[in-house]
Amino acid sequence: MEYPTLTKKNIFAIPTGDLWDIAPERVYMIYAPLNGHISLATPQSVEELERCAAGEQTDTAQQQMLETFQAKGTVPVHYIPQTPHDLYQVDLLINYTCNFKCIYCYSAAGRSTKHVDFAQIKTVVDYLFCSEKKQANPYIINFSGGGEPLINFDLIRQTVEYIEEVTKDTHYKYNIGLVTNGSLITPEIVDYLHQKKVDMAVSFEILERLQNKERGSYDKVAANIDLMLDKGYPFGIRTTFTPESVTSMCEMIEELERRFPRLKKVVFDVVLSPDLFATPDELKSYYDNFLREYYRAKELGKQKGIAVESIAVETLSMVRDRTCEGKIVLTPVGSISSCARVSSPQESLYNDYVFGDAQGKQLKLDEEQFAAIMAENNIYSQPICHACFARWNCGGGCRLFHQSFSQPFVEVKCDFTRKALRRQAFGVLSDNFRKAKGTDLHTFIAEKIDNGTL
Repeated sequence: MEYPTLTKKNIFAIPTGDLWDIAPERVYMIYAPLNGHISLATPQSVEELERCAAGEQTDTAQQQMLETFQAKGTVPVHYIPQTPHDLYQVDLLINYTCNFKCIYCYSAAGRSTKHVDFAQIKTVVDYLFCSEKKQANPYIINFSGGGEPLINFDLIRQTVEYIEEVTKDTHYKYNIGLVTNGSLITPEIVDYLHQKKVDMAVSFEILERLQNKERGSYDKVAANIDLMLDKGYPFGIRTTFTPESVTSMCEMIEELERRFPRLKKVVFDVVLSPDLFATPDELKSYYDNFLREYYRAKELGKQKGIAVESIAVETLSMVRDRTCEGKIVLTPVGSISSCARVSSPQESLYNDYVFGDAQGKQLKLDEEQFAAIMAENNIYSQPICHACFARWNCGGGCRLFHQSFSQPFVEVKCDFTRKALRRQAFGVLSDNFRKAKGTDLHTFIAEKIDNGTL
């Protein structure tokens, strides 16, 4: 049953009865994302709440409940930036060159020997720290690809030291990160990045057979991970799953405990590669496997002291009206893209994402083009989002995904997002119930169903 007035007020009634093998509409989960409220409700209470929201009844208790759902919550809401000058996430794509040939690479079409000029990096850094731009949020500055950034480590070093120079004795706040395939790490690089407090994420498939098949150079990357662990350098591991590897999550947790016992956290990510999925059913099977295996691995990791995370699955804390808030992405040719995955003039979607350039001493940002980019793929512009309970956590979906897949594939992705959010929301509700009541919520509701009180 639909509850249009509640939906307009961003209060969603999510059928949940199937968690107890009964009709979904016999139990609802009430979710107010802008408030952070989650609770269970009977069909009757949801209908009363809908009538109250529509002004058809003035029940005091229901009115108070509505006010509770609409009160300001503690989870920050990220809205579409009004201008590109509101952006605080910056990706510096050093080059188009890579020493790997990953089977799911999003930037393979743009491969070349071109690397960014330091003068162009300097233009972006000066815009952030030496112009009249006001800092509303700490800057998040990442070296990524494009290609493999450590191929041009001297440029990274030069950039980090220039940022230190221009921010000395200022109040600017920023964090610098680097995403690498892990194969070119040396003791000198580790020492330097550790000293400069640069956060590193290593893309790594953990299992030797998968790393060698899907990315390459297992022995080299594994040895470099050992090196960083020996030096006490804090870094992260990110694993991307293909249809072949998606059922290997628990095996990966076992391997981390065996081969890398000092690694206590891993991030699991879904793949964005149309070539890997011939039909929507294949994509659905992949997402179903990912969700099931992720929670199995998360539980296993909990037993072994390894934190397992995935922003593709756990979106409850991300409240936004567009999946991507937008970025200043400096490409190796000096243009400014809104997405780090679209960076080369050789890519078919390149012109759809570029909204500026860093060719001169001043960064040029096209505000009209930026506004046009932000107007696409948000929760207001897409009819598929209008009644969806996951819209504020999904933000309308990745623009590149929508442009890479046809509508039937998009609907599969939306279904996965809803399933993942509902599962996480019920998990949070269950944890809170256990802390408050000392008993299991699922069992508590099951007993009510069995004795006929629900």
